[in-house]
Amino acid sequence: MPLLPDLGLAALYGLVVFLLALGFLVVFVESISMRRLLAALVVTLVVAAGLVSNGEPGLSLLALGVAGAFVANHAFERLTTR
Repeated sequence: MPLLPDLGLAALYGLVVFLLALGFLVVFVESISMRRLLAALVVTLVVAAGLVSNGEPGLSLLALGVAGAFVANHAFERLTTR
């Protein structure tokens, strides 16, 4: 039985994780190098794929929220430092 069986609620939790991670990255991390960004994306996407393959699609949305926060932080840095 999945830990988060309701996908709507899991998507809401994923949004909360995205906003919390993005806030943490924007406030406390000045910049992330491209190598670390790609490594973080690969790791979070592998974790999400592993969770989906094990029958936990709700928890994979949390991992995708973290991956989205990394991408949004990088886009925010690129747009504000030029």
